[in-house]
Amino acid sequence: MNILVIGAGPAGLMFSSQIKKLNPDWNINIIEKNNQEESVGWGVVLPGRAQQHPANPLSYLSNHESLDAQYLEQFKLTHHNESALTETGVTLCGAERKSMVRELRQLCIGLGINIQYEKPALELNDLECDNYDLVVVSNGINQTSTYYKDALKPTVEFGKNRYMWYGTTQKFDEMNLIFKTKAKGNFVAHCYKYSSNMSTFVVECSEETYRNSGLDEMSTQDAETFIASVFHDELNGHEVISPKGLKWRHFMTLRHEKAYNGNIVLIGDALQSGHFSIGHGTTMAVVGAQLLVKSVHYHAKNINKALADFDKHVMPLMQLFDQHASTSRLWFETVEDRMHLSTPELAKSFATRRDKLPPLPPALGQALEKALSRGAQ
Repeated sequence: MNILVIGAGPAGLMFSSQIKKLNPDWNINIIEKNNQEESVGWGVVLPGRAQQHPANPLSYLSNHESLDAQYLEQFKLTHHNESALTETGVTLCGAERKSMVRELRQLCIGLGINIQYEKPALELNDLECDNYDLVVVSNGINQTSTYYKDALKPTVEFGKNRYMWYGTTQKFDEMNLIFKTKAKGNFVAHCYKYSSNMSTFVVECSEETYRNSGLDEMSTQDAETFIASVFHDELNGHEVISPKGLKWRHFMTLRHEKAYNGNIVLIGDALQSGHFSIGHGTTMAVVGAQLLVKSVHYHAKNINKALADFDKHVMPLMQLFDQHASTSRLWFETVEDRMHLSTPELAKSFATRRDKLPPLPPALGQALEKALSRGAQ
């Protein structure tokens, strides 16, 4: 089989490496719009411990210990300068995204998969669909490319809050959620360690707070200094660092009603994005990639049947993911209505914000069980 994968991020790399292991004689090519050194973001949250959890991409790397991943089993919510500490009930893994992507790319190259960099694909003709049995679109959140065709045009919704994905040398040993009220408005930080000396530090605020505080007119450096002052106590004098090329923006939710059209199929954020406040983005990318591997491997002689099988199993999961992520995003977009609550009351409101929805973890577990089982189902 001849397969083109667009995007050398976690979803595309996981699909490519796992389908190649099952079918060594298949021809798989990956194209990536960025150069070999570019990789957006700081740390990501993954499920479980490496080599133990099948939705953790580090489990597929023989040298996973070199990535210096950090394990988190407590959640800390800070409000009114008071903290509530609870057990997460599960083990979470903080990992550097750049290192993870680099090692997944090396895994693919070691399996004989070709990766071409600085090769954007924006038009339908760029995909050369007729030259491939299957085209896997895994290029992240992209709503402007023409190759979606009418059948795969996404629905796009922008959140009300502004946010920035900072990094910091301050080490946060728990999953942290920090609420701050300042004269210019309310700010929320989502932070956790992802290496021995670095943490992710995502900050969000309302559009009104963003403008009242002057963030809309600040330089990147001035914004870093301002945010560091807002969270001075928690950062303990450490700076926050902006990722190259990223600015404060509204979160974009991208969703689809169908995962494929013809021989084109979507996975990862290209299929469904989800708000960072539930931390399942990379997990969903891995689960979706594994489901596609299963469908394509067992229906290799009939791509239409393979993609119909994938769509049947992946879309209910993606729709549930969307419900959980959107409900969580809306909770943060209305958090100013809850800032008067005590720390325990706010912690309870946060913990129960998705209680009316069917639970997501069992659905993820069932999807993984199907994806990793042997034989067609």
